[in-house]
Amino acid sequence: MNETVNLSNLPELLRRHMSKSDKTRAPCDSHRELAPQYAYGRHRGPAPKYSHGAAVLICMIPMHGSEWTIPLTLRPTQMADHGGQVSLPGGRSDAGETVWMTACREFGEELGCTTDSMQPIGELTPLYVFASRHLVTPVVAASSVRPSFSPNPDEVAELIFLPLRDLLSSDAISIGTLKRGTVEFDAPGFHVEDHFVWGATAMVLGQLRNIVREVLAEHIQVP
Repeated sequence: MNETVNLSNLPELLRRHMSKSDKTRAPCDSHRELAPQYAYGRHRGPAPKYSHGAAVLICMIPMHGSEWTIPLTLRPTQMADHGGQVSLPGGRSDAGETVWMTACREFGEELGCTTDSMQPIGELTPLYVFASRHLVTPVVAASSVRPSFSPNPDEVAELIFLPLRDLLSSDAISIGTLKRGTVEFDAPGFHVEDHFVWGATAMVLGQLRNIVREVLAEHIQVP
């Protein structure tokens, strides 16, 4: 599938596809596919009244030529929510913010960069993250340039890049065995560098993966 990810116009193809499709807002098979065994279906919601609105930013950034990569963050182990896990940049919405405003603000605060070059593509299905009691809206965007990153060490232990070609690979999804306290459980996810991405982040990336593969199948003859 190498040819399919070398598309400079992929953001525009995605924007058209997502603008005419209601299924990105519907109950999501991609979430079920990547949900950890330990979740017991709680990601499907409905979100309780006391949950907080939040947004994450999936930003496609140019890497080599017309290929794309997605920045992820490893959260410091001392963080109260999701410490030691790989996450998408994002956080809780402030009063009066749109999800796009929240996603850009949090991305800039965590990664120490401007988001001026980023253009919105669309939104994925909101996901209830029960561990932190947030209803998270994933926002997809693309940047025309690679930002200059200076991650905030209080929120980011390591900046990780996920090449889009790796996410789209037919064997991208694998099963990891994880431990929380005395409980061991299996979870599907993605290996990125030396890290295993699972839980809500994997579920969001899984939906993006399926949508991109659909778009490329419409416009590229894949052998």
